[in-house]
Amino acid sequence: MAFLSPVQVNIVLFILLLILFGHTYFNMNRKNITNRLFMWIMGLTAFAIMLEILSVLLNNPNLKQFMVVQKMVNVLGFTVTPVIPFLGYIFSKEWVDRYQKEKIKLNKILLLPLFINGIMAVISYSINVLFYVTSENIYERGPLFFILPCVSYFYFGYNIYFIYEQRKKFSWWELRIFNLFYIAAGVFTGIQLVYSSYLTIWNGTAMMIVIIYIFILNDQVHRDRLTGLENYSSYEHYIENVSFKKIDKLFIINIDIDDFKNINDQYGHNEGDEALKMFANLLVESFPLRRKKLIRVGGDEFLILLEGERQEIAENYIRNLNENIEAYNKTEEKPYEFKFSYGMACYSNANENIHDILKCADQLMYEQKKSRKVEFY
Repeated sequence: MAFLSPVQVNIVLFILLLILFGHTYFNMNRKNITNRLFMWIMGLTAFAIMLEILSVLLNNPNLKQFMVVQKMVNVLGFTVTPVIPFLGYIFSKEWVDRYQKEKIKLNKILLLPLFINGIMAVISYSINVLFYVTSENIYERGPLFFILPCVSYFYFGYNIYFIYEQRKKFSWWELRIFNLFYIAAGVFTGIQLVYSSYLTIWNGTAMMIVIIYIFILNDQVHRDRLTGLENYSSYEHYIENVSFKKIDKLFIINIDIDDFKNINDQYGHNEGDEALKMFANLLVESFPLRRKKLIRVGGDEFLILLEGERQEIAENYIRNLNENIEAYNKTEEKPYEFKFSYGMACYSNANENIHDILKCADQLMYEQKKSRKVEFY
C-alpha cells in the first residue's frame, strides 16, 4: 500500500482542479482566448491526474481482468502529457498578443513532436515501444520510453526560450511566474523519472496552475480591458503602498490626448476606442523600461510611473513618444492626428507627499494643454 499516500494527494489535487475549473467556467470571460486556453490546460491536467490515479490503482497482479483498461489508460497518459506544455506555449503567445497590433505567428513545426509521441503511444498498446504491461498486469517502461521525456523537455525549453525572446512584452511578474511554471515542471518531471514511485509531475503541475490562476485573477482586476495597460485600481494600489517601497526617485508623467473628444464626436466611439488602443501601443513602444507602470487612469488620460530613473532618461522617453507619434501620423491613413499634452514631476519618499506630486504633474499637464489651445487660437 506504499502508493496510497501519493494517490491521496492526487485525488485532493484532482478535486481542487475540478472546483477551480468550475469557477473559471462560470466566472471568466470564455470568449477570451487566453482564458479558454487556460481552461484547456487546467482541464487536461485534471484529466492527466485522473489517468495517473487509475494507472497506479490498476497496476496490480490481482486485477488482470483490467489489463486492457490499464493499457488504454497509459496510451492516453502518454499522449496527453506533452500536449499540456504545448498548449502552454500557445497560452504564452496569446498572452503577449492580447493587446498587440502585430500578432506572433504559431510555429507549426512544434506540432511534429506531438505527432511522433502520439503515434508511439498508440503503437505501444500492442508493441513494446514507450511502455508495456506484463502478463502479470505490471506496467514497465519500454525501450523507447525516453521519447516522452525528450518531447516534454523540448517544450519546456522552447517555452523558456519564447518567453526570453518576447521578454520586453512581459511584465516583471509575468516573466517570473511563466518561467517558474516550466522550470518547476522540468524539476518535477526529473524527480519522477528518477524515482518513479514519487508522483511529482502532475502534483507539481497542479500546484503551479493554482498559482498562475491566482496571478490571472489578480491581473484581470488591475488590467484595463480596452488598452491592456494597467487600470485605476492598479494605480490606487500602487500609490497606497509606494511609501513602503525603497525608491530613490519616482518620475510621474501625466499624459492626456489632445482633442480626443473630437475623434469620438466626428468618427464615433468605435474609432475612439481604436485610437485609445493605438495610443496605448505607442506608449508601450516608447517606454520599454522594465521598472515602469503604464496606466490608463480613465478616458483619454494616462499615467506613467518610472522608478529609479534620472530626469534626462525620463525626458528621453518623452521624446521617443513624440517621435513615434509623428511617425504614426505620417504613415497611418487616419482622418485625424495624435497630439498629447503632459506634465512631469519627481517624487522622493524622503520628505515629499506622493499626492502633492501627482497633483503637480496633473497641473503641469493641464497648463501645457491650455497653452497649446491659446497658441492654436
